[in-house]
Amino acid sequence: MSKLATKYAEKRWFKVSIHLGYWILAWFFLNLFFGYGELLNRYSMYYSFIILLITAGVAYWIILYLIPQYLFKGRYGLFIIYLIFTIIASLDLELITVMLFLVHVEKFQLLMLDYNTRDIYSLLAGTYFIVFLSAGIKLTEYWFYEQQRKQAALKDKVEAELKLLKSQIHPHFLFNTLNNIYALALQKSEQAPDAIIKLSELLDYLIYHGKNELVPLAKEIQLIDHYMELEKLRYGDRLQASFVRKGDTGHIKIAPILLLPFVENAFKHGISQSRNKVWLKIHLEISNRSIIFLVENSKPAARPKEGVQGGIGLENLKRRLEILYKDRYSLEMLDKKDIYSVQLKLTILR
Repeated sequence: MSKLATKYAEKRWFKVSIHLGYWILAWFFLNLFFGYGELLNRYSMYYSFIILLITAGVAYWIILYLIPQYLFKGRYGLFIIYLIFTIIASLDLELITVMLFLVHVEKFQLLMLDYNTRDIYSLLAGTYFIVFLSAGIKLTEYWFYEQQRKQAALKDKVEAELKLLKSQIHPHFLFNTLNNIYALALQKSEQAPDAIIKLSELLDYLIYHGKNELVPLAKEIQLIDHYMELEKLRYGDRLQASFVRKGDTGHIKIAPILLLPFVENAFKHGISQSRNKVWLKIHLEISNRSIIFLVENSKPAARPKEGVQGGIGLENLKRRLEILYKDRYSLEMLDKKDIYSVQLKLTILR
């Protein structure tokens, strides 16, 4: 037998055992109910066993047919009608079966049973307490199953969306970086080989770390360092850049490629729009369970209309933050005449 078949068989026997145990307990309950406290009264045991068989049949009829076919499909009117019909039919069946048993079974003395065992209200109470308890258990099981299914579907949707967002990040980032190297190649700069090495290191990060759920913050910092080195090769003395870090990064992990888009955005939509001297200031502070990441950059006083600060990088990043750090982040952007700044605050769960 294969592992899958064995697992299925074990699960099937487990369910059978649960159901069997449940109906044994139900039999004890009916025996006490109709025997009025005498668990070992053989007459009440016979009687309750008859009622149990009918009760089990009604319970499975409701659980396996009425609920899936009518209640779960929103056909509430038909469900109520069939439920009422089931109650009436089962009660008639109980009365007929009990009377036939009392008449035809030898030595079964009617007077040995309390009058209430033949009372219609007692039959309804004893039977449908078990039936509705069974239905309640089934509905509770279905509710938990639906919650798990919805959570699994939501998780799959979020994972698929994150994969799509990451696939958008990589081409966007590589496009900008290749443009930088292309500019150096046009100038026949001796720094072009160094830029290619830096790019290979960036690609190594994207391939081997970008697909992970979390990466060490130190790796993300290293990625920013590589990116800034590439940009320094491009801008030369025109660029004044600083990256200040405070706090211990060794124990912090974040989603990959989470901080770089801010730096990338500063260059693409701010610094690259100016032909004069430009500057970039990055400040990273880690305190307890919080991360504060601040990026400030210069920008020309009069920018081309199409060069509005933002673009696919930041829009993508906002969506990723909402998925990965919902209610655990804040993002503030400040757009002044000649300065643009963005500050991200993250709360990290350990």
